[in-house]
Amino acid sequence: MKVALYNVTTTTKTGGVESFVWELARHLAKQYPDCQVDIIGGTSPANFHQPHNLPDQVRVRTFPFIDRERWRRWPVLRRLYGPTKLLERLSFGLSCLALLRRERYDILHIQKPYDLPLARFAQWRYGTRILFGCHGKDFFAGDRLFIDQKKLLAVSCSHYNAATIEARYGLQPEVIYNGVDVELFAPRPARPELRAQYARPGEFLLMQVGRQVRWKGAQYLLEAASRLHSDYGLTVKVLLAGSGPYQKDLEGLAHRLGIAEAVCFLGNVPNRDLPDYYGLADVVVGTSFANETFGISLCEAAACERPVVASEFGGFKEVVKDGLTGYLYHPQDAGELAERLARLLNNPDQARRFGQAGRSFVIENFTWPCVAERVYRKYQQMLAE
Repeated sequence: MKVALYNVTTTTKTGGVESFVWELARHLAKQYPDCQVDIIGGTSPANFHQPHNLPDQVRVRTFPFIDRERWRRWPVLRRLYGPTKLLERLSFGLSCLALLRRERYDILHIQKPYDLPLARFAQWRYGTRILFGCHGKDFFAGDRLFIDQKKLLAVSCSHYNAATIEARYGLQPEVIYNGVDVELFAPRPARPELRAQYARPGEFLLMQVGRQVRWKGAQYLLEAASRLHSDYGLTVKVLLAGSGPYQKDLEGLAHRLGIAEAVCFLGNVPNRDLPDYYGLADVVVGTSFANETFGISLCEAAACERPVVASEFGGFKEVVKDGLTGYLYHPQDAGELAERLARLLNNPDQARRFGQAGRSFVIENFTWPCVAERVYRKYQQMLAE
């Protein structure tokens, strides 16, 4: 079985979808020797750290493309977020056509609606079967033209996302949750020398992992951190892991709130190092208020036995059990977020119970061998049909 996991950003950025592709490839190859997996992604930037120790059955194929930011240099495209992402994907697809023609993959597994035009062409021209993996919205004008309910099967990373895809396309995706490496993401004691870099004795550490874009909502975490000091008498430091275009805005907000010295931007932290940072955190926070279909960083934190406070939005509600593994709060409500955080920071026994329950919940629902098995069964179903 020849499988192509196709996603331009897998080899250019870090994030939930990107981690999904790397880990799915690793576990498919490890569990199913008959499965030859190619990861097809964009040409990697110099600072990109590709995961190591991939099985021999996994090949990484990279191709040039025109980045969305380059498209946005054109005045007419400057504020067109969706169309420029589509143009990025189309330029990447043109680079990949020769490979798709030569390899004639059995399965082309895409991760975004933007790749539907290329996928349907490969299906028509080369007889490749398409699995449409859904991790978000990313819809675009005319995308329904590429949907054929008889020829296109879909999987979604959460029930929330499946409902969104069904409403848009009429497809009924099978829900296959994203996975977590519970051996890598496991409880670790806080390294004293690392914690001392970020917090003094008596200070609490809050952590958020994700791209620095507006809808991830880190601005509400900064506002809550300010309120924890002024309203609850708690001194906290905030660690933000990830990078993105909204970081400058967040830095400005931290200065205006008077907490600039209490906020540390870690940049992109490699997966292998994240467990050490989760081990430092008293609470891990998720503050998204749009486009959040799963919440992989919250699952990783829970696997490390960290309590979680997250917005009651999208897929977060499926990975955080309110009152059992953490607390939920209303999105964009910094006051309620501060109250939930204060409740946990003032009750370390409750925080410890949430962390332990969180790891058990992750092991029961989100391990990679289970995810790979479900995806492989889907591939077999497609080949049989």
